[in-house]
Amino acid sequence: MKVTRPVSTTSSMGGGDGRYPSNHYGVFSYGKDAGHRRGPNQQHQVDIDTRNVPDPVEEEHFRTADIANVLGIPDGQVTPAVEQAIGRLMVRVNTLTESATELKKRLAHLTRTEGQDAFTGALNRPAFMQILENEVALLGTDRTNRTIMICEVLNIEDILQRYGQECKDGLFNYVRRIIADFVMAPHHLGYLGCNDFVALMYNVDRDDVLQRIDAITRWLAQHPYLHKDTPITVVPVFGLYQAVKGDSAVSVLNAADAALRAQKEMYFAQVDRIPSGI
Repeated sequence: MKVTRPVSTTSSMGGGDGRYPSNHYGVFSYGKDAGHRRGPNQQHQVDIDTRNVPDPVEEEHFRTADIANVLGIPDGQVTPAVEQAIGRLMVRVNTLTESATELKKRLAHLTRTEGQDAFTGALNRPAFMQILENEVALLGTDRTNRTIMICEVLNIEDILQRYGQECKDGLFNYVRRIIADFVMAPHHLGYLGCNDFVALMYNVDRDDVLQRIDAITRWLAQHPYLHKDTPITVVPVFGLYQAVKGDSAVSVLNAADAALRAQKEMYFAQVDRIPSGI
């Protein structure tokens, strides 16, 4: 079938003067008013040769026999029973595939969270100690200094006695989030258990760490933890130690803990000097 377009009358409209293209079809790119106005019943016809266009073929539906061919089963042996068996097999394969995908997701999740403490969200003690041991082994082989900061919630026993375990759980997670705001990657923040947090920081001097400690202390003092609309003041105490060549993971923690105990003694001494009733 061939449809013939009548000769256009727009070929002489400004052809070559820059206002309209000399091409018969280019004039229509300017809109209806670019060329002459066509009547309401006038239709634009274009030469289209459809003799070589194949007729549309409806796509064949997927058949069980196709699966049988893929599996190497001759067409003559594809009985209704075989079709049912293949169908059950494909359902089983699909179920196993979905199970394997879900298992991979769960494994990836466990891999990401295996070193995380479920109580606070920080690194758990084994994961942190492994990192600390690896870093201590590098002391003296590079120019990176490594500082340990231990934070103890000093008044946690009083809080636990007054408000219970539920409050303690929420408070520890709150304290971890505040410390994490000032001890960010690539530094590591861990939870040693009891009421102690620990941070391993790289290439920071003592003044830098003291500024972080002051910022954490001020934030916790100005923004108490809310438990059932009751503000609870957190009293943190810190200990610092910069690791040196020859240290071990245990000696580094012990040195930082000794510094923390010294700070606790200073805190209690200051409290004792405050007159009672104030």
